[in-house]
Amino acid sequence: MATGIPSFKVILHGEYGVGKSSIFRRFMNDTFTQATGKQSTIGLDQCTRTIDLGSQNVKLTLWDTGGMERMSFIGSSYYRGAHAALLCYSVNNKDTFSILSQYILDIVMNAEGAKIFLCGNMTDQLGPEGSEGNAVTDTDLDQFMSQCQDVLSGVYRVSCKDSSGLEEMFRDMARVLHQDTMSRMTMRRDMIRPGDTPEREQTTEKKRCC
Repeated sequence: MATGIPSFKVILHGEYGVGKSSIFRRFMNDTFTQATGKQSTIGLDQCTRTIDLGSQNVKLTLWDTGGMERMSFIGSSYYRGAHAALLCYSVNNKDTFSILSQYILDIVMNAEGAKIFLCGNMTDQLGPEGSEGNAVTDTDLDQFMSQCQDVLSGVYRVSCKDSSGLEEMFRDMARVLHQDTMSRMTMRRDMIRPGDTPEREQTTEKKRCC
């Protein structure tokens, strides 16, 4: 039986000003708009792209809502049916990193079963080694990953300004989601083998007891 291209819904999540909408624009049409200040997107938007994995094409639909996900009537539709969440922070702002555990809790509670990918944005703004300031250090990231290693399905560092790491991130997310789906389908096939009729056997046993 013919099947369509596997399709996955991915929601963007994270604090204000971490570049979620910039990631969305890069995903949508590979453009970048320099922000003039700390801004928040208003409204719900989505874009679908087909990712070529070599042996298989996969569709990713990226959803973006800046700030309005905190409103219940937007949040329910935003989370509903999500296969994954791309949790974003700014690599040069530790405050956006320190609050990630709360966002993970939101995702786990509202998007049951969704995989979580971690994205550190704005790598182009990092200073030379030894001048971290308020930046997220490798030690910070290692500690966070050790605490959440069972939750995270991928960790990336990107720059929307120069586009570094973005296509690799999208492709890897598509690969992980597709492989997970294929693994679950294989498990189902292994559990239900041709000729097995567990329900009928249980019914027969009940009749014998009566």
